Amino acid sequence: MEYFEKKITYLRGLCDGSGFPEESKEGKIFHGILDVLDDMAFMLETFMDDEDMVMDDEDMDETDEPIFFYSFICPNCGEEIDVDEETMETEKEIACPGCGNSIPMGTADIDELKF
Repeated sequence: MEYFEKKITYLRGLCDGSGFPEESKEGKIFHGILDVLDDMAFMLETFMDDEDMVMDDEDMDETDEPIFFYSFICPNCGEEIDVDEETMETEKEIACPGCGNSIPMGTADIDELKF
């Protein structure tokens, strides 16, 4: 993913040359955004290079269906939790792996939600 690395390096140069010191409010924001972009580029490169994650058409048969995941943020500890579609439909609630907080699942009525 040399493309992203070059773009991020270019943006980092613009940020450094903008006259906003890294310690200023603006500099902290710009450098924070660039750090997130670095992390995203790294994750994308890792995902794209991971041959185990790539499924060829010949590996799938007619019965294979894609698995969808839903991401939640625990309101208690802030940990991100990924839940598959089956769990969403079958479980009433799950426990946060970080703090044990109970998180409601599969509830269609918003009035039934409890935190």
